[in-house]
Amino acid sequence: MIRTVAFLAALAACRPGPRISVPAARGAAIGTLSLQWSQVHVVLGEHPLVIDSGSPGDFGQIVSGLRALGVDLRDVKCAVITHGHADHAGTARALQVKGIKIIAGAGDLDRTTRGIHGPHHPTSWFASILKHFLPVHYKPFTPDVQVTDRFDLAECGVAGEAVWVGGHTPGSLVVLLAGGTIAVVGDLFRGGALAGYVRKSSPKVHFYQDDKTLAHQRVRELLARGVTLFVMGHGGPSSRAQVENKFGH
Repeated sequence: MIRTVAFLAALAACRPGPRISVPAARGAAIGTLSLQWSQVHVVLGEHPLVIDSGSPGDFGQIVSGLRALGVDLRDVKCAVITHGHADHAGTARALQVKGIKIIAGAGDLDRTTRGIHGPHHPTSWFASILKHFLPVHYKPFTPDVQVTDRFDLAECGVAGEAVWVGGHTPGSLVVLLAGGTIAVVGDLFRGGALAGYVRKSSPKVHFYQDDKTLAHQRVRELLARGVTLFVMGHGGPSSRAQVENKFGH
């Protein structure tokens, strides 16, 4: 197992640089930053929307990665934190200090206000080992917007909404864009093998789920409402056909 983790670390060192993962022709242009433990996405536009904030210590890399995509942090009004795990909420407080409005699920307040990852609920033997290597603490923060149902992102300069789904964590959010055809789903599921570094677009059950049944139900609900492209916190993006094949039954 130590060799496997070392191999994943070597793969992480070879992760791709900042890139456009979803072209504007899909209805919303999305850039992606691949960090050590997760991905940060940014919906490009006059006022870009940051989605997730990496792990503690990632802030400098996020700023430089956004700059490489042509994004000045001063133009960002809002950041959506899809859930309160340390690899997604890790620098939310640093963004908040910069004057960026933080949007997160009310159901994860016990995590975000204390800066703790919370309990792991592994879905595989590999995940039960991997959890010992993951960050577990981050700077606590209180979200400026605490979503219990849905939040219109128009005031952030983006045509879309943040929607509560739960499942992965009690407060997990999904961001719907392009008239609901694109869903940024956080960790409802992951993409690819070897922690997302191989066959990135292939949907997989996430390593950890507080409520796996609910998480997968939410994926099917997104399919039912017409989502055609899924953008994840690890690996991806995945097409509708790929997600239907994995979770649609």
